[in-house]
Amino acid sequence: MINLLTPKPCNLGIFRKLFILLLLFFSTTECLKAQSVIADSLRNYLSQPNLDAGSKSMALSHLSRATYATNLPAALTYAADALRLGIKSTDGQYAAFSLATLAYLNVQRDSLLLAQRNIDSALIYISTSKSPIVNGYVWLRKGWLEYIVNKTDRSTASLFKALQLLEGQHAYGYESLVYHYLASVYGDLKDNKKLKQYTKLSLESAYKAKDPDIICNAFLAIGSSFLKDFRLERSQKSLLDSSIFYNRKLLSLAQRQSGRIVNEVNMGAAALNLANIYWEFFPKSYKDSSDKYINLALSVGRKLGHEEIIANSYGILSEYAIAEGNYEKAEVLFLSGLAEVERDASSSLQVKALMMRGLASVAEKSGNPSKALGYYKRFMHYEDKAFDADRLAITQRLAVQYEVEKKDKELETLQERAAFNKKINLFAIGLVLVSLLALIFLFRSYRFRLKSSIQQEKLQAEESARLKAEQELLQERQERLQKELLAGNLQVEQKNELLQTMRNKLASEPETGMLKNQIERILKDDLRSDEGFEQVKANLTNIHPEFFNRLQHLANNKLSRLDLKHCSFILMGLSNKEIASRLGVDPKSILMARYRIKQKLNLEKEDSLDLVIQNLC
Repeated sequence: MINLLTPKPCNLGIFRKLFILLLLFFSTTECLKAQSVIADSLRNYLSQPNLDAGSKSMALSHLSRATYATNLPAALTYAADALRLGIKSTDGQYAAFSLATLAYLNVQRDSLLLAQRNIDSALIYISTSKSPIVNGYVWLRKGWLEYIVNKTDRSTASLFKALQLLEGQHAYGYESLVYHYLASVYGDLKDNKKLKQYTKLSLESAYKAKDPDIICNAFLAIGSSFLKDFRLERSQKSLLDSSIFYNRKLLSLAQRQSGRIVNEVNMGAAALNLANIYWEFFPKSYKDSSDKYINLALSVGRKLGHEEIIANSYGILSEYAIAEGNYEKAEVLFLSGLAEVERDASSSLQVKALMMRGLASVAEKSGNPSKALGYYKRFMHYEDKAFDADRLAITQRLAVQYEVEKKDKELETLQERAAFNKKINLFAIGLVLVSLLALIFLFRSYRFRLKSSIQQEKLQAEESARLKAEQELLQERQERLQKELLAGNLQVEQKNELLQTMRNKLASEPETGMLKNQIERILKDDLRSDEGFEQVKANLTNIHPEFFNRLQHLANNKLSRLDLKHCSFILMGLSNKEIASRLGVDPKSILMARYRIKQKLNLEKEDSLDLVIQNLC
């Protein structure tokens, strides 16, 4: 259905041009599924047994689109049935598609608020949809509805989202429609470059779709684009030729593919385009060509009950009559058009108001002011009603905008709440992680202390065992030395007894005997040795047992028992000669023994062995 805004024309020419432009703009927005062959085909499909709920839902949605032009209540019933079946499926595509279809139908009956709610619900269902094509279609409908309520920025974003979802899905029909809407948006924004860009893309996608309706839709958009450019640059006649070319291509394709064409509105729009071009840019001698296309447009308009096509057709015919100065004929043409429009009780008040304005202008030009006043009063009557209807439409658009803004506010609130909850969750997770790390640290610390304690106890046990072993070794050495000393004592006692016996024997010898003197000197030396031995024994007894342990530790346990004896004698302060005498060895051997001991103790050449031993004690 084609909607009209509320223009304020000053004359009949403005009236005609406005109708043509509005028709060209709005007739390209949708395809009308009005052909009974499509509806019959869908009904036959639905009559098949064992159809699953999803397939039935999708078929009913298409059936509602195929019948809405002739029976809108039935179309709404089909769409509602499709929704009831669609919500039973776990795949959200069926419910989403039926809701998008309901949104389209609700726009046709001027229920924009219901349409917005349908789109909001469809967006929820596409979250579980397995069909990118259906998801793209829902976003396409969202962008289309936003365009209707003048939310241009939102519309553009939604349409690009639809393109993103449809990319690579080979849904060229939907892609063509998206490009067409984008071209309309940029046309409103006076961006001629992007208007041409997206119009061209719409045609390319239409060719890929191989759907004559979609191709006709693209032909009409391109033809309108060239006509718009020509109005701005009248010297570029090639632009006008291109517009005529694409409009004629549309009519030719529609005639060749009449069995497949479901959008006959495009045919009416193309015919009106060509009729208007012949009226506006060609000599009046081309009226026959214009009449040919007007008759075609009237045929389509009457078949579809399309009041805008009918009104525009009579508007162009009246222009020719006015140009000829035949105001009576022009009035008759307007009245004929008005009579056809008024046959439909739901006809547009705006169309009737504009036709009354045209009649008032014709009566005024014909010199009949009373008739002009009568027509003007009727114009004001329809204009007031149209104004009220427009206010209602504006109220609906504002309600839709309010709903959208309310949803956006709710979404913003939910996003803020989600962000806050996310922060709380992150904080909680961080706290848990920190607590977990602290527990791990405490556990590892406990294990480390436990392990360290066990290791310390083990080392202490080993140290105790080592000290005990060393004590036992020292005890053994001390006992052995004591035994050696005891044996030495026995030997000394035996020797003393022997010496005493010898002394007693010598007492009977003369005092002057040389042998006696020598033997007495030997006995005296031996007695001194005995006294020295007693001193050595006393010193050995006083040596601290830890002394030998320190010596072995310094030498890495390399000292032999003989080495320990040497060290003991050095500790007692005996000279090398005395040590040699005690051990019964050559003094040179003592020097070699001292050298070996220094090496085992890791001493340097200049280090004093005597000083080291004294320090150890």
